Amino acid sequence: MGTYVKKTDRRRYEDRSFAVRAVHREDADLHKLAEVLIRLALQETGRSRAERRAAAIPETYRPTMAHDRASG
Repeated sequence: MGTYVKKTDRRRYEDRSFAVRAVHREDADLHKLAEVLIRLALQETGRSRAERRAAAIPETYRPTMAHDRASG
């Protein structure tokens, strides 16, 4: 097999940088504002949930049975 060759110029999500630019209007677009706030809230909820799960101690410990299956 050959080496991987990137086929597009698109950057990975982690490498992207986002900026917010103010556009002054008479009436605010409440639909867009609500969507942005919902996305931010969901992103923060997911991040904090992952951090809590990673830090939590499991209630029970069950060793994997992979070595038992391989030998038997």
